[in-house]
Amino acid sequence: MVNKNKNEMDWIDHYGFILVAYAHMTDWYLADSELQVITEKMEFLLSSSNQPYEPDQVAQKLINVISSYESYKEEDDKMEALFKSCTTLNNEPWFDNLASALLLENLAEIAEADRKIEKTEIQFLKNIADVFAVSPPRI
Repeated sequence: MVNKNKNEMDWIDHYGFILVAYAHMTDWYLADSELQVITEKMEFLLSSSNQPYEPDQVAQKLINVISSYESYKEEDDKMEALFKSCTTLNNEPWFDNLASALLLENLAEIAEADRKIEKTEIQFLKNIADVFAVSPPRI
């Protein structure tokens, strides 16, 4: 499969990017437990969509998302890309308050995956909730 250009990301890529960026940027470590939650969430999204879906597609999407995330070398560039993905996803016609709340619940599950909640995870959750104009879940 050919790697996509950063500008050619679809909605699931943006969703996955948000999950990966949140998991990594809150403590600068991507734990296996966080990757497991991200994989489960992306698999659920793909299997629930109206698009044709193959189980190996999740792994390939996740590889592409992580590769895209890692292509940003500077912290500021990663942050800008995260908020661009949030804005792009928020502009999808189907992405409403319920979808926003579900995304934030998914982020909360990622925060809880390694069994320790960092202050940065709580703050990032609030910041992302602000982008979507919804209340963050309690973690």
